Amino acid sequence: MLKIKRIAAAFTCGLVATFGVAQSARAEVDEVKIAMGFGIGYLPLVVMEQQKLMEKHLQSAGLADTKVRWSQAGAGAVMNDAIIAGQLHFAAGGIPPFLILWDKTKSNVQAKGVAALSSMPIFLNTRNPNVKTIKDFTEKDRIAVAGAGSSVHSITLQMAAAQAFGAQNYNKLSTLMVNLSHPDGMAAMMSGGEITSHFTSPPFQYQELRTPGVRRVLSSYDVMGGRNSFLMVWSTAKFRDANPKSYGAFFGAMKEATDWINADKQRAADLYIRATKSKESVDELEKFLKDPEIEVTLTPEKTMMFMNFQHGVGSLKNKAASWKDLFFPEVHHLPGS
Repeated sequence: MLKIKRIAAAFTCGLVATFGVAQSARAEVDEVKIAMGFGIGYLPLVVMEQQKLMEKHLQSAGLADTKVRWSQAGAGAVMNDAIIAGQLHFAAGGIPPFLILWDKTKSNVQAKGVAALSSMPIFLNTRNPNVKTIKDFTEKDRIAVAGAGSSVHSITLQMAAAQAFGAQNYNKLSTLMVNLSHPDGMAAMMSGGEITSHFTSPPFQYQELRTPGVRRVLSSYDVMGGRNSFLMVWSTAKFRDANPKSYGAFFGAMKEATDWINADKQRAADLYIRATKSKESVDELEKFLKDPEIEVTLTPEKTMMFMNFQHGVGSLKNKAASWKDLFFPEVHHLPGS
């Protein structure tokens, strides 16, 4: 009888252990969903997708069967809605739409930054010969902006307006914004229709400037007083806590992609052009990536400038004390701001 009890106990322990492993395996999602926008600022994510780095790191984490789904969206607000609905795990875009989600989810899923993607300037271009500065815009002008109202381009334009017209007039140019994705915004401005200007990003801003009659009105670096993060990736504490291996695989893949780009920028330029069918040559993109103003980096730069502005105009209820309050611990050792 004692022997039978020992066998039964051993069987029970084995069943519990097996069940526990199964439960642990099921605790991680079976598909990781990632979204990004358009442009070379998303290069690390393009490398991750093309090189299947996420799959590589998932396999190393013991999650070889986990699928990876990539998608593109023209605005951070769309991604934020998907994150809240649990239909997206990692979103990539500008800092302002992330801050809106951070503010909105502090008491539930708790959105936080994974890392920065890149620091690079974004340009406001125009084909209107009468517009030399933003003070020259009139009600007849229309400015194409991706994610008009909450995107990094929208908020940067508001910050520029506050500097030019006074803090109380930060929204002065918002009535001129037309919500169009970067590719559609470029096409609209070039068509000669009602869209006279475009606040866009690389490579679209450089393609526009090669057209006679198109000039740069403003660079984001003018507004921010130097280099700042253009794009970043965010997720939620809810996802990270429930899926530590999947989250770790993403961060590891992102770091590997960033290192891969910086090790050989010509190779990175070639991959981007092949993946996106971009109109630039490899030499042009390589030169761009080697520009001192450009850096592909995980380090967040000047995130608190956006935080302070958005909180100051009332679009954020909560205010972070430090950039580290906005990001998960994996990047806290970096010299962020």
